[in-house]
Amino acid sequence: MVRKLALTGVSILAALLLPVPAGAAATSQQTAIPAYWGPDTPDGMAIFHRLAQNRPTNGIVVINGSRSRPEVPFHPAWAGAIGRISASGAKTLVYVDTGYLGVDFGHGRHVTRSGGTSIPEWVDQIKQDVDEWYAVYGSSGVDGIFLDQTVLLCGTGNEYANVYTAIRDHIRGKDPHAYIVINPGAPAEQCYENVADTMLSFEGDAAAYLAFRPPDWQRTHPDPKKFWHLIHDVPAERDMIGVITRSKAINAGFVYATERTMTPFPWGGLASYWDAQLVAASGISDTTPPQTPTGLTVLTRSSETAARVRLNWQTPADDVAVSGYEVHMNGARVAETYDNAYEATGLPHATTYTVTIKARDAAGNLSAASSPLVVTTPSPGLSVTRPAACLSPQIAEYRASFGAAFGHHRVFVDSDNDPATGWHLPPGLPAGVDVLIENSFLYRYTGPGWRWQPVTGVTPLVSESDGTFVWRVPVTGQTRQVVVFSGFTADDPPDEYSAPITVDQSDHC
Repeated sequence: MVRKLALTGVSILAALLLPVPAGAAATSQQTAIPAYWGPDTPDGMAIFHRLAQNRPTNGIVVINGSRSRPEVPFHPAWAGAIGRISASGAKTLVYVDTGYLGVDFGHGRHVTRSGGTSIPEWVDQIKQDVDEWYAVYGSSGVDGIFLDQTVLLCGTGNEYANVYTAIRDHIRGKDPHAYIVINPGAPAEQCYENVADTMLSFEGDAAAYLAFRPPDWQRTHPDPKKFWHLIHDVPAERDMIGVITRSKAINAGFVYATERTMTPFPWGGLASYWDAQLVAASGISDTTPPQTPTGLTVLTRSSETAARVRLNWQTPADDVAVSGYEVHMNGARVAETYDNAYEATGLPHATTYTVTIKARDAAGNLSAASSPLVVTTPSPGLSVTRPAACLSPQIAEYRASFGAAFGHHRVFVDSDNDPATGWHLPPGLPAGVDVLIENSFLYRYTGPGWRWQPVTGVTPLVSESDGTFVWRVPVTGQTRQVVVFSGFTADDPPDEYSAPITVDQSDHC
């Protein structure tokens, strides 16, 4: 264990800038974040949305499950975070614990979830976790695997390295282009050089980083992105700059520093000096503003008392990283946001606004304003109205009007009057939905969680005109249904629902 040094911020900075042995140096870097917080809270998801703006300097984001294992059954928040980061261009990796393969290196054996400690038992669990991540979230945008708690020794006859090579091959069997990171937390021996794309070769506090000297083969390696350093207990921005400077000097291509400590955990949120860290890692003296935002679109909603406006736009390019935006309405700045989306609430009905967006980069440079978008809030009224349904021995027909633009128009149906057999809508609405129509597709509930099986050979959408939708599906043996209509748009919560209606079978529809 490295002895902790009691140093002030000034002495940390001075010590971090001490000379290091000559070798290769990473003149520019990317940041890489172990994002060990959940996207299932508004604050947690907001940070993932923020990270999705921070290209090209932010290069890797590791997303962990809530129990340090694959997040199963399927959870839409994890799928949303994975998809959002991957779409930004950053490598989106998911977490798999390897438990040092259960080998006792003097600190006891790590135990698998089934109680095993042998290498084969650990390999079985590792492969199972890899398989589950890809089976449940592969289509969401998983770019690779972060293998934690890996062995750093080759072992006799490369015993341990060969195990990780087999794990690498298993991952690449799922995705030939999978990006693989191993984390021994210290420099691995050179037998691991081709096992992973990147090795996390330092994980510790700033005091330990003062004494850290990577082995020659790492310090002189021609590809700095083979190495990633994680440093916590870096108290202030000036200390962070010193850490970044030192990490470049010792050839780390990826880096992340935070003021957070081991009490309770350093990787549970974003560093307070995050924007400054993006600039420091980039190695660019950034005086160039981001490109002008484009693609500004709007969705409007209305209740009886007020209206709201949801704005979205494309993330503009920047030489370092976009860090946030200014929202202007009728020429006045009304908000700043880290995300390329903003919602204004409590607006008056039937009122016109002219909206523009400016992008700010991590160095504080501000872009020109986007092309203006003219928005008129809707008149009072509910967004989902005039729900109606008809049930015959052969056909069920559903009809509703949508007073706002939704990405998804849904019909939820409880067809068996059993609340235990289906999806639970919010409180006050049916708890046993077993049939879903979404736009022009029909699904049956399989569970657990949000799991639906497409029904092939049926095209339920009959017509769509002026916001009124009509669907029709074949039925047999159903005498009563409970039906709820819903409008839904990704990244625009909450979903909006009609009141439930109960429909009994009649002779014809």
